[in-house]
Amino acid sequence: MLPAVQCYKKGVRFLQKNKKQTFMQGAMILVAGTLIAKLISAAFKIPLQHYIGNTCMGIFNSAYQYYTIMFVIATAGVPVALSKLVSEANALGRGEEVKRIARLAGVTFFSFGALCSIALFFGADIIAKLSNNPMAIQAIRAISPAVFFVSIVAVVRGYFQGMSNMIPTALSQIIEASGKVVLGLIFAYFAGVKGFDDAIKAAFAILGVTIGEVLAAVVMLFYALSAKTQKNNLNDHCRSYKELFRVLLLTVIPVTLTSSVTSITTLVDTGMLVSRLQEVGYTLEQSNALYGVYTGQAFTMFNFPQTLITALSTAVLPAMAGAYAQQNHTMAAKNMGSAMRIAMLIALPACIGYIVLANPIIKLLFAEDTSGLVDENLGGSLLMVLALAIPCVALVGLTNAILQAIGQMKVPVITMIIGGICKIGLNYFLVGNPKIHIYGAPVGTLACYTLIATLNLIYLRQYIKLPKINKLFIRPFTACIGMGAAAIIVYRLFSDNLKNIAVLPAICVAAVVYIVLLVALNALEKDDILMLPAGKHLVKLLHL
Repeated sequence: MLPAVQCYKKGVRFLQKNKKQTFMQGAMILVAGTLIAKLISAAFKIPLQHYIGNTCMGIFNSAYQYYTIMFVIATAGVPVALSKLVSEANALGRGEEVKRIARLAGVTFFSFGALCSIALFFGADIIAKLSNNPMAIQAIRAISPAVFFVSIVAVVRGYFQGMSNMIPTALSQIIEASGKVVLGLIFAYFAGVKGFDDAIKAAFAILGVTIGEVLAAVVMLFYALSAKTQKNNLNDHCRSYKELFRVLLLTVIPVTLTSSVTSITTLVDTGMLVSRLQEVGYTLEQSNALYGVYTGQAFTMFNFPQTLITALSTAVLPAMAGAYAQQNHTMAAKNMGSAMRIAMLIALPACIGYIVLANPIIKLLFAEDTSGLVDENLGGSLLMVLALAIPCVALVGLTNAILQAIGQMKVPVITMIIGGICKIGLNYFLVGNPKIHIYGAPVGTLACYTLIATLNLIYLRQYIKLPKINKLFIRPFTACIGMGAAAIIVYRLFSDNLKNIAVLPAICVAAVVYIVLLVALNALEKDDILMLPAGKHLVKLLHL
């Protein structure tokens, strides 16, 4: 046996010796994995934007959005639905049924993922023409095989999430990001050296995403084959494959529809924004540049805190589903409250931090546009507007997961459709206004998620008691105000000498001030801290 394989299998066995993770421990593993993956991804997108420029970045992001919608159709509902069904069966002691669910999901979704990859590859020219962006054809074809490989990753993730093991999900995220960074930059450099045009250069850059998914799929299959699963055959009841297939589809379809609304809305945006910008007088190159700044700079930073909160949603769903399967509503409410409070502790400071430091953050991380196609402060201005939506997006992700976990599968579909219609309508009219142009996109995003979060909370309160608003919003927000003031003061003190680099000490000081104020304002729940790794030591340290 090869030494690398032996080493890998020993690592898997070591991980499997860990005790079953609590909800919050699993969430923290996902948060750590997601944070590492995002930092690695930043090491891809930021230098990539420096190297290929805003126009090519616009083509790259357009192709990525087309891939995203096909990925959502093929696999987005799989980890959620599979983790829900596996956690319910496992909570009831149906070990054999857990195995049947995993086998059935593998056969079904591997096949469907392959079909979606083929459809995306051969439909690339039609998709690009419909969106009035023919420069994206080659990039779409380069990323199309990734849909099949991500379906493999999705099934493995869903199974282990249902078993309350978040390590494979975190591991696969890091592998995907690492492959994308190393290979994507190498391919982009090769295309640049060869002197290819922007369309081919974007296709080479996006090929790194595809190979990153191939690597992740291979590692996840090795992990699944090497892992020793715990036997839980306390209940001999096991539904037939036919019945499980029906239940699986009834779970996957509404979850996929919920995820699809966001992706379809973004896909419509991809075509609409570039098209509407051309209609108000911008050239195709200028439109791609504006869209590139919005998606490559502002939206990249906007998504960073959301991915951390998505980790909480991923961890809370199987915990909630298992608790409901056992009729333990007290535990379900406790898990929901913890997830919401932790989410706001991440979302609110991200919101305030982006508002007060948006311009220096963008200028520090992204290349200055020398083409004259866009305003130098555009990325920061767009991020300021998007920042207002961060808390609402966090609540949407969590409440969608909770509603799905308690069996209210249709509600997120309906609210997401309502929000999607709102976003598309606002984007069409606002972006089509020459005085507003690309600024209409973040305004539409803000209105969309504010509406969805409000509708979800109104519906959810009928089933579960919501956390108290004081510790959920008011106290963390008060701490954020002090944090924001500290960030502004420190940045202004150092900006003359350090320029945009002054944002780094400003963020560090702001983080310390935020933690101190959270403790001073008693904004942290003792029970939430106890659920964390080394929670008892943290409680003693913080004197809670």
